[in-house]
Amino acid sequence: MNNYIFENQFKQEIHREAAKIGFKIAVSKSFNATLLDFLTVRLKLIEAKPRIAVMSPPLLNKFFTHPKRKEIETIFNHALQGGDLNRYQSKRLLESRFHDHLLNEWNIHHFHLSLKWRGKSKLESRGNELLFAFVDNDQILFLGLAKHTPGVFADTKWIEILYDYFPKVLEPFEMKNWSDINPKVNPEERQMLWNKCYTLGMTKIKDKVYFSPGIGRMTSGHGTEVVIIKGNIIRWMHKIDLQIVDSISELSVFLKTPKERINFAINFGEETLELVELSSKTKILEFPEELILKYEIREKI
Repeated sequence: MNNYIFENQFKQEIHREAAKIGFKIAVSKSFNATLLDFLTVRLKLIEAKPRIAVMSPPLLNKFFTHPKRKEIETIFNHALQGGDLNRYQSKRLLESRFHDHLLNEWNIHHFHLSLKWRGKSKLESRGNELLFAFVDNDQILFLGLAKHTPGVFADTKWIEILYDYFPKVLEPFEMKNWSDINPKVNPEERQMLWNKCYTLGMTKIKDKVYFSPGIGRMTSGHGTEVVIIKGNIIRWMHKIDLQIVDSISELSVFLKTPKERINFAINFGEETLELVELSSKTKILEFPEELILKYEIREKI
């Protein structure tokens, strides 16, 4: 077995998984491009699972009298109960060529405040009112509201809310020996740089400097996290290939399967990638990343 065989097999697996999510990748694309497209879309999706959900004090002050209270409350409850939050994201969510700069830079998602369906796509129709939130594996911190205006996605006020009310989130990103950064830009200028695929890297909030919580993006526009994970997966596959070649006799004994019948594949498991032997239906090992790669479709709550 060689890495080329694994690539063909895993490329087909990626196409099947992409179809489950609801988007297509051109069959003519190389394995590298296929994996990059898949990860670009997958890492924009929010896994449907219950999380701690908290509203910032500024948002809470507006919530009870806001004309979109019902929409905000619905999204908040979906976060608590593990509902599908992706239907409130950008209508271009499933496009691999669409890069969410706010997510790539600051790990902040934005949701459109609408409860109207868009046909069979399960994505809501888009309104002009946006709800911003910092999302990680355990919690969703709803930061505030804004209209869809120039520079709104690159406004440091979203990071300032984290600084003021959720400082522990930013602690790991603090550059303790830094006191200032250059160039100094306003939201519109920062958005223009983001659109041109520049990563500023650091953000100054009041008297502190922080490394971007979302890591940033490459000059191609792809999120840095996407490119890092893609490289880790390819190296993992190559290492597996070498180990199989070196240990095929031992594996044959372990699996109680003749060498000529052994058939390995890389598949999507419950939480990450898995190397399996198909004839014996044995899982050999998992991709060592704490990342949910499989997207589970949930019904509306």
